[in-house]
Amino acid sequence: MNISSLIIYNFIMTFVMIIFYPVLSIYYKLEISKKYPIWIHCASLGEVKIALRLLSNLVRSLNIKSSEILLTTTTISAKNFAFNFHKDVYILPLDYYFFVEKFIKKVKPKVFIIIETELWPNYITLLKKYGCKIFLLNGRISKRTYIFMKLFNCFFKNVIDKIDYFLVREEIDYIRFLNLGVKKDKLIITGNMKYDDAEEEICDIKREDFYFSHDDFIIMFGSIREKEEKLIIKFIKKFLYEPNIKFILSARHLKLNKKICRILKKEKITYKLRTQISKTNNEDNFKCLIIDTYGELKKFYQISNIAFVCGSILPYGGQNIIEPASLGKLVIFGKYIHNFLHPAKILLKNKAAICVKDLDELYNVVRDILKNPQKYANIGENAKITVKKLKGVTQKNIELMKKFIVI
Repeated sequence: MNISSLIIYNFIMTFVMIIFYPVLSIYYKLEISKKYPIWIHCASLGEVKIALRLLSNLVRSLNIKSSEILLTTTTISAKNFAFNFHKDVYILPLDYYFFVEKFIKKVKPKVFIIIETELWPNYITLLKKYGCKIFLLNGRISKRTYIFMKLFNCFFKNVIDKIDYFLVREEIDYIRFLNLGVKKDKLIITGNMKYDDAEEEICDIKREDFYFSHDDFIIMFGSIREKEEKLIIKFIKKFLYEPNIKFILSARHLKLNKKICRILKKEKITYKLRTQISKTNNEDNFKCLIIDTYGELKKFYQISNIAFVCGSILPYGGQNIIEPASLGKLVIFGKYIHNFLHPAKILLKNKAAICVKDLDELYNVVRDILKNPQKYANIGENAKITVKKLKGVTQKNIELMKKFIVI
């Protein structure tokens, strides 16, 4: 942003402040009281896992204390989850000039790391003003965001120019950032940091903990997006009278669970909420387990036979397909996978996943899996091997940044 654009932006933000001040004054508390040489910022729960792994690797690689790294998030759920692993975590204050300047003067960071695409104009402008090195890691830019930024390029060009390096996920992100005016010598394709999920240890979890039996065939729908739930429940109805075929449903946003439960009840499909599960009571039988907790997606992928990654049934662009693939699961996704095109192509090339055009085709695939399990026996192992070859992106990014980081 140039000076005039920044003034207009802050003029608009002033009105936002006036209208929503009672809420914002509670939500954004400037309670920070110490300096942090390194500051990592991410948006929501999906990115906070990347940030926590990055934080841990930085501590080892730079031989520093974790308390020297500040982590901020945009959402409360991400902050609450991160706090279980790192105590120096805060909600990022609203991108309002006077809030931002006060916050930066308290933190006084030398390095600011953005995860994915959190391009807040005041933060980037003021951090650069105070001499901070700025890196964008796991950089991605969706088609919608790209069109928006291209349309208002006069607003975003100066902000982008202030970022020192863009370490991006794949070729499509590289091309889009390049077209937005990022210089080639600032852009490097390093891969997706979510590949490193394969390094995480999986907790000891049994199907029996959730009232599933060893003989049950479990299909999990992970990261369900709005309107996909109707199609999924229509799919589930086809297996209503097959008691050993069970389902786990996990919505991208927990508020969607109310709608899912309402439709299941209407269709007379039995279900249980994950929070209702008690190890002392196993008398209930149900068709669907609804995940109403945060941060457990991978845990439930682990006990499933099929991991269907949603956000790909309708044109949302897909969700993280690497997570279930790293567990050696039979991963299936829909045709709308453009936000994860690179890993999708790699998995499909290595016969490590299946892509279906719709849930009718998924039904046929499931029937074939049940009839001819040996035909699909190697897909999960292929997925695990493929993901292992892709991991190490987090450390690769750190090695590229290290020469610029002076603590």
